[in-house]
Amino acid sequence: MKSPVLEVKYWFLMACVGRYGRKQVSAMVRVRNEEEFLYPSVKSVADYVDEIVIVDNLSTDGTASIMEALCLEYPQKVICYSYPYAVRKVGRENWELASSPEGRSSPHLSANYYNWCLRKCTKPFILKWDGDMIAMEHFYKALGEWRRSEKPIMVFNGANVHPDLQHLIGARSSDRETLLASLSVPGLPRWVTSLTHDYPEPRLFPRFLAKYDSNLGWTQRLSSPFRDQFGLRCCYQAEDVCYLHLKFCKRDPYSGYSSDLKEVISSNVTVGRSLGPEERELLRGWQVDRHLDPRRLLRD
Repeated sequence: MKSPVLEVKYWFLMACVGRYGRKQVSAMVRVRNEEEFLYPSVKSVADYVDEIVIVDNLSTDGTASIMEALCLEYPQKVICYSYPYAVRKVGRENWELASSPEGRSSPHLSANYYNWCLRKCTKPFILKWDGDMIAMEHFYKALGEWRRSEKPIMVFNGANVHPDLQHLIGARSSDRETLLASLSVPGLPRWVTSLTHDYPEPRLFPRFLAKYDSNLGWTQRLSSPFRDQFGLRCCYQAEDVCYLHLKFCKRDPYSGYSSDLKEVISSNVTVGRSLGPEERELLRGWQVDRHLDPRRLLRD
């Protein structure tokens, strides 16, 4: 039996997001040293969102010039900011900072960085997008279906491309407990046990009452009453993989992870299945091979 109090809260929340009419979306893109794939990443969603907020966190490569070029190409849509604090890495670094009351208010904590970025977005819905993700046709289809639905959240995932551009990433081990045993803090992304696909997450959600917290310790987590209290009732689940993730194709794929987590992930990487025709064509269409230095291929 449904709780009357929760029912009132549900319809209140739905009314709050429903008053905006069309679901306008801000793409929130947090970047650090993303010169390799930032341009095709943003271009792949530019025509499907209403605002693109790019926040640079102390990049030392050519990211700033690409951001400038995107601002010139989309002057009414792309807005760029700089976040001047070094954000702690996922894993032990973030855990140690989040372990104290002082640390939880630090601008170096990843959750506080995410919330700062969130506040820069002006549209009622937020698309959490990365500077190394390229949207697939499935994403556009799912986005259209989500917009036509009453669901305020869209849950979807992507596939991780191997740097040989012929395969997806595979995992040597799917034993989560064994992988966790090598870490100094109990924090392991769920996708590490398979690596071929990112774990489905609510990457598109209402800005209303959304925030990121540090309750996991080792990383930030989205907190939203739509998902936390009403779960699947508020979530549209995309049926197909929605993007190709090129994070393992970068010069330093593990720069955002603490040293022990970096070792666990990198040692679990191997070659997965071959790319399908659609995936190969997408990479060719965005000329991804021009961005890739063959010297950084992961060795099996």
